Amino acid sequence: MTALAREYSVDLLRELHGAGWSTASEVARNLGIHVATAMRKLSELEALQLLEKRVRTGSDLVEYRPVSARVEIVLDFDGEAKAAARDVRNVAKGILVRERPNQKVVLEADERSEVVRRIVFVKTVRLRTVAEVMELTETEGRFLWHLPFASQEAASVAEVCRRAKIENPIHVSKLLDFVKEMESRGVVEVVR
Repeated sequence: MTALAREYSVDLLRELHGAGWSTASEVARNLGIHVATAMRKLSELEALQLLEKRVRTGSDLVEYRPVSARVEIVLDFDGEAKAAARDVRNVAKGILVRERPNQKVVLEADERSEVVRRIVFVKTVRLRTVAEVMELTETEGRFLWHLPFASQEAASVAEVCRRAKIENPIHVSKLLDFVKEMESRGVVEVVR
């Protein structure tokens, strides 16, 4: 799938569909790309079984053509989500987090909704106070609201997600990245 998303891959398939059996140098010349690039792309597409190759009769030149004039791509989001869920939940269980005390970080919260709406990062630059505001998604805000305080025992990311009623594995996956960012910015402590 990623091979098709890369530059020139679809153009290369179109070119071969129109031209038929072609060598890497012929494809490179027709597309205006370097021969090494054409060779790499042809190999990637052959590995995906989108191309077949042969040695040109009477020479040692390797040439390629599409296996089919039609390429269908099936995206299995459900299968992908299930696979992600297994991996993400295991990772989330192994990371312990809690709030990090930091006087330069202010969390603006909505108590009724039990969500943190934004984070304000405060810093002093030459006798002036500068504030950077970071708006949060609903999921990030619910996660931070349910994060244990610095004085409390750390909880796993999975447990904080459970308390915040965050069940979607894609959201949990994004929260793992969010935890890394918040750790680097002094909002979250990852207990090792």
